[in-house]
Amino acid sequence: MQSAPKTTTTPAFDDTGKLSLDHINNRADPREYFSVLSKLDYRVPELAKPFFRRLIEVKRDEKGESATKVVDVGCSYGVNAALLKHDMSMDDLIQLYCNDAPDSRDVMLRRDRALFSEAADDDLSVVGLDIAQKAVAYAVDVGILDAGVATDLERNELSQSDRAAVDEPDMIISTGCVGYVTRTSLEPLVEAGQDNGVWMANFVLRMFDYDPVEEMMGSRGYVTEKLEGAYFPQRRFVSSNEHENVMENLHRRGLEPKPAEREGWYLAELHVSRPAAVAAQPLEAIFSP
Repeated sequence: MQSAPKTTTTPAFDDTGKLSLDHINNRADPREYFSVLSKLDYRVPELAKPFFRRLIEVKRDEKGESATKVVDVGCSYGVNAALLKHDMSMDDLIQLYCNDAPDSRDVMLRRDRALFSEAADDDLSVVGLDIAQKAVAYAVDVGILDAGVATDLERNELSQSDRAAVDEPDMIISTGCVGYVTRTSLEPLVEAGQDNGVWMANFVLRMFDYDPVEEMMGSRGYVTEKLEGAYFPQRRFVSSNEHENVMENLHRRGLEPKPAEREGWYLAELHVSRPAAVAAQPLEAIFSP
């Protein structure tokens, strides 16, 4: 693994000490988003893909039907939906929106509508939720997402139409938004799916405390497990300053940095919540070969 890259500019950091990516998260199309993230070796959705697929497979077996509705929290331009529903890779998306991106947005829209008109998994429906209205709108417009909700559940309640969009999910997933998104945002989604026995799977950076979410799930009769010993690189640190911020956050949590974190990578862990009635099979057994 490479060390943290040097930078000649002074990047802006958010309240957590991470590089602020607000300038790319809500553009009219995904070109700049993937251009920036490709330079940071952003990879956690690719690493999460086989784990989400396995959980979807087990959830389908548990409920006895293949039709599955997933709510992706912090969906941005529908990255997880592109990987899971359309069986693309991060390399495919970077190729589409960096190397092969048309100069004209209209041309790109026509290309993407044709590209995503058919899904690799027709029984999978993905609803994206994000505060970035333009990103969600693009993913819905071209067919990456089946539906989208653009709201900030940390501050707002679901509208009637938004509630209908996320109603009765089989699974709630995320790949890096927990820490910005808290139990405040996740609880109404769990409530919308509890009668459906919804499962939740979140890849969470180690610098963030997941206990409040686990406590909320426990109060609703859920068992939450962490996949022990598994660490997933999210992206490289953009600078030595960001690296130092993460080390400080880990220290405040009483955690010893892992070798990959010392070498310049954000690391995430997988937390899965299932209703106690179906949580007898340990998480490790689900993912064992």
